[in-house]
Amino acid sequence: MKESGYKFIDHTADVQVKSWGNNLEQAFAQTAYSLMATITPDLNKITPQIEKVLEVKAEDKEALLFDFLSEFLYIFDVEDLVFRDIEIKHIKKINGQFELFAILKGEKFDKLKHDTGIEVKAITYSFMKIEEELNRVEIDIVFDI
Repeated sequence: MKESGYKFIDHTADVQVKSWGNNLEQAFAQTAYSLMATITPDLNKITPQIEKVLEVKAEDKEALLFDFLSEFLYIFDVEDLVFRDIEIKHIKKINGQFELFAILKGEKFDKLKHDTGIEVKAITYSFMKIEEELNRVEIDIVFDI
């Protein structure tokens, strides 16, 4: 298996994904890439011309992941933005709260340029699992479609 990546897993009604990386930042980024690839399958068609900074805070890692991915859906729904470059600068625990800082690069979704994938209605906690080992983090998640 590659150092970081994601794969789609068969699911009866929704989209299930396993993502992984060498650390929490890589695994979170790969999960975000899987969400973008669900919305528009060919991420290479996205030109990184708009930069957006994303800061998320939550009480635990699962809530952080949920809120982080929910922000992508919100940005897509409100601003029509899709992203090809997702760089998570850090995930830190500060004063008992987890904080994530990311820089996203993408552009407005254009039906003539970008492939239309599956509409994701929501991120879910069902089947969500974050497993951390030395130099390996795996995330299981389901997107509600």
